[in-house]
Amino acid sequence: MRWSRLLPLALLGAATACAKLTPQQAAVEEQVIAGQLKLWERGMISLKPDSMALVYEHSPDFMGAWPDGKRTHGWQEEEQAQKAFADSTQTYNFDVQDANTQVLTTSIALTMFGHGTDVTDKSGRALYQGSGTILWFKDPQTKTWLIHAIQVSRNPSTGGTGQRR
Repeated sequence: MRWSRLLPLALLGAATACAKLTPQQAAVEEQVIAGQLKLWERGMISLKPDSMALVYEHSPDFMGAWPDGKRTHGWQEEEQAQKAFADSTQTYNFDVQDANTQVLTTSIALTMFGHGTDVTDKSGRALYQGSGTILWFKDPQTKTWLIHAIQVSRNPSTGGTGQRR
């Protein structure tokens, strides 16, 4: 395993051991994160970059992996990718399914989910299923849960690019 992958895991493990929440506190934070997840979902569906940006950590430390394999490093790259996506997409319906969030520490949480996607772009309409993972970071100043890292993938389909209609 590469060191670039081991270090974040080691740091996450160390952070997890340091600051635990009670089950009641974790339940409250999970509900807050569920609201942030819904806000993210609505922002993506809106195709408005300002709405899409509401729940992201705007820092050079942000990391993203898009369903088409594109990776972004830092908020500036992600913001440009989101604007390009919004400009090239006519309609987008993104349905988060079976989200499961675990609050790991007072400032780190993980959400895993499935999704159904219906997108119309210059290639036509496509339907996808897939999964995603979000690493949340609680901003110490605003006390807001923000997306620090995100990975969204599509399941392979028989047509190679999703079911086109």
